[in-house]
Amino acid sequence: MSVVWTALILSPMLNILAFLYAVVFHNFGLAIILFTVIVRLATLPLTRRQVRSTKKMQEIQPEMKAIQDRYSNLKATDPGKQKMNQELMSLYRDRGVNPASGCLPMLLTMPVLFAFYSLLSVAIEIRDAPFILWIQDLSQHDPLYVTPLLMGVTMVAQQKMTPSTADPMQQKIMMVMPVVFTFMFLWAPSGLVLYWLMSNVWGVGQQIITNRVIGPPPVHNIRPPAERLIKKRG
Repeated sequence: MSVVWTALILSPMLNILAFLYAVVFHNFGLAIILFTVIVRLATLPLTRRQVRSTKKMQEIQPEMKAIQDRYSNLKATDPGKQKMNQELMSLYRDRGVNPASGCLPMLLTMPVLFAFYSLLSVAIEIRDAPFILWIQDLSQHDPLYVTPLLMGVTMVAQQKMTPSTADPMQQKIMMVMPVVFTFMFLWAPSGLVLYWLMSNVWGVGQQIITNRVIGPPPVHNIRPPAERLIKKRG
């Protein structure tokens, strides 16, 4: 498995970084930044699909809540919950929403993150490779912890700016992730942190443009069942 991983992932990635290194003034830090831009551009179609799916999910949120409220008194093991799931799936299908599409960009970027970690651990070319000022070895952690802290800040900013269909409790739990990632990346190779930091910066900028272009989703007010029944009888 390690041979396949090296042949299919690590070697091509190192070759790309070496080419970019020769292009950007023989600086592996700048090469990593440029590589991050290439990865984000490659996943841009999926990111656009994620944005559209999230907007549609926001539009049907009142209808989803109305369905969930009708079954809120049932226990999780009640067979009636299956009918609720069927109604939700029917709603997704009718509105052309795929709840899983929002995870695709993250699922595609995570292997790159793991590959970067492996690459920085084994690639002799990047050992002792300086970036700027205090970062003199991209294979070692940031001695001043500046980049991991900035990475955590950008993760928080991106989460606050990204529209979410999760309930308030789930959103609070998700806000813990930047803290966890920041703690994990404090001692990670600075080249790895640089990649994730620049990926977050790209995400923040992309979200700002998206929010301005698309704007807030339309709000659909769903009448309670009793009100709809009265109107129908009238």
